Amino acid sequence: MDASLIGYDHHDEPSQSRQLLLRISESWNTRAKVRREALDLTFEPARDDFLETLLPFHQHPLYQALSECDRQRILSCGWLIYNDKTVAIETAIVTPSCNDALEGRIPGLEGGLMRKLVCETLVDEAYHLLLVENASRITRHYRGLGDIRIPTFNLVRFMEEAKAGCSEGWQRTLVQLATSVVSEIFVSDYLHQLSDCHTIQTLNRATVAAHRHDELAHSKVFTGLAETFYPALDRKQQAFFAEVLPKPIEWFADMELDIWDDVLAQLGIVQGRTIVADCRPMNANAVRRVDYSGVVNLGRNIGVFDTMNGRDSFGLLGIAA
Repeated sequence: MDASLIGYDHHDEPSQSRQLLLRISESWNTRAKVRREALDLTFEPARDDFLETLLPFHQHPLYQALSECDRQRILSCGWLIYNDKTVAIETAIVTPSCNDALEGRIPGLEGGLMRKLVCETLVDEAYHLLLVENASRITRHYRGLGDIRIPTFNLVRFMEEAKAGCSEGWQRTLVQLATSVVSEIFVSDYLHQLSDCHTIQTLNRATVAAHRHDELAHSKVFTGLAETFYPALDRKQQAFFAEVLPKPIEWFADMELDIWDDVLAQLGIVQGRTIVADCRPMNANAVRRVDYSGVVNLGRNIGVFDTMNGRDSFGLLGIAA
């Protein structure tokens, strides 16, 4: 027997989701970027660090009126914020859910295949942290931004507030898990624009491209995990998960303007508060700016829309079954 298959649950019904997860796991040694060559860390001072159109205020006249030096510093901070959001997703959202699975707190994910997938995911996520930390460290050094500090992201804060409002431990576990599932579905699209952008730093583009390569698989992994654990939940747990699943869509789509308000102040941009304040009305319709079809398809596949909790919760975001 292939040693990589030892401990798998061969007696289980080979569902389509389980077969997909098995193929993903078996391909990890040749697929995962951590198993490939290291990135070239060469810095190119003449290239932008970030894509200007990804700044939430890139069309604001006060931003456009800033000096080239100020705009370049803001672009570099955009890259630092982008990387720190990646770190937040990996460390505060996904890794705790992986730990919950390994520690037996998620029904349906106890088998050998599931544990192997979770461990491979944790290795991937640790490597992604190294990738973005290297890129951020280099940017901070060459752009003189060592003192810039990035506050807590709303994505994490909203999740923690939702968990704090739960009375049961299993509810907190499912809030964390729903946020992990939605984040992993969204993150490959979040990385897409920079991964294909050849006008920014080669290192920055390559960092995002390597990360996205793994996340395309992770999206399938977490979708498959959801299709596996949801049927194993009891009816009360299913109703709760159906209610909470769409909420991270709004959290992920948030424009994180509080972060930008703080960072522009650190940069000494005197018009920064006005620029951010003028953008806040756009954040009211943040959900419309993201493609949530993957979450909707997952909800439909696992039966979330068969529950009143699920239909009502998605409906509050303007998302119909």
